[in-house]
Amino acid sequence: MNQSLKKWTRCLPVLAGVLSATLSLASAAESIVTGGKTGTYYAIGNNLRDIVYPALEVKDSKGSWANVEDMSRTKGVTLAIVQSDVYSAFVQMRDSRDVPEATRREYTQLLANLRVFMPLYKEEIHFLVRKDEPIEFIHQIKGRPIWMDMEKSGTYLTALNIYGKLFQDRPNSVTPFINTTATGEDEGTKRRRSALMALSDPGFYKDYPKIDVMVLVGGQPLSLLEKNMPSNLKLLKFDPNQAGADKVLQDYQQAGIKKSSYPALNIAGNESPSLAVDSYLITANFADPQRNQFVKDFASQFCAHVGDLRERGHAKWKSLIWQPGSALPPLSAGWQYSDKVKEQLSTCKSSRATAAPAAKPGTCSAQDRFAGLCR
Repeated sequence: MNQSLKKWTRCLPVLAGVLSATLSLASAAESIVTGGKTGTYYAIGNNLRDIVYPALEVKDSKGSWANVEDMSRTKGVTLAIVQSDVYSAFVQMRDSRDVPEATRREYTQLLANLRVFMPLYKEEIHFLVRKDEPIEFIHQIKGRPIWMDMEKSGTYLTALNIYGKLFQDRPNSVTPFINTTATGEDEGTKRRRSALMALSDPGFYKDYPKIDVMVLVGGQPLSLLEKNMPSNLKLLKFDPNQAGADKVLQDYQQAGIKKSSYPALNIAGNESPSLAVDSYLITANFADPQRNQFVKDFASQFCAHVGDLRERGHAKWKSLIWQPGSALPPLSAGWQYSDKVKEQLSTCKSSRATAAPAAKPGTCSAQDRFAGLCR
């Protein structure tokens, strides 16, 4: 068993084993786990507190995997923001032959309790390399040292998942580090800036690990790249006709990274073809009725204030996957809507919100069949 898998599987008995006990604990202060303090997830969490539910406690975190852990382990964590592909990663770990049978059963219990409160917005996946690199496409990164951020972060899981689907192997991941000259409000920002510095000028930063490819996930434009984009970098493109691309598209959608988002990259045409992943606000099935009532109350307050979120909150509230007044869209493989909020959100109206076209039900995908959801 590889070292990363060992680290994760050591946590699994704790994760699922205490799930039912932890979820039964009522908490006076319900909370949401988000992301780094400079990221969009944290801003979205603050908007939900400031505009929707003032008693909500907003917590920063290391990313999607850590957020699922907190949902199962931490008293009072009732909401979390994650990337949709985290479920697929959990399914793969649950079904891995490297995971003990008892742990796989515990994982099944954990997955069974997770629910989607609502889909949020799409996040583009950025693969950056130096312009002097001869590669142009994502499917050409095999064997190269790749910076994927910290284990248990959403970026790490996304890069791991895409690499595995393309090459049926694990990537040569670079251990994150912090350059002593890098600035930032938190360690996550410093890590990303340090990686960007080492990627763009490996000769100058030769005392730090070598990076050939850097992966960043987030809604464009990423503030890191807007403000710190080195002129000698370029984006790798996604080719849907390459081997393994069909597997990648089970969890991700084709997307374009717009030239207007990053003028310094000199993108040919209007956009560079890449991938995107959905972000979700999630909750869980709780044993304690008070916590379930909180989820219902929160849904009611969200419906009442969604127009205020669009007007006063982060710009991403204007580009939600779903808008009140429209049908809730199909979810990525494995995910289910919370029955505590589904009916309420389906009939939720806001005078300030613009209704999106109703989503059409999808057919049973290969990933859905893999997860045992349909035939």
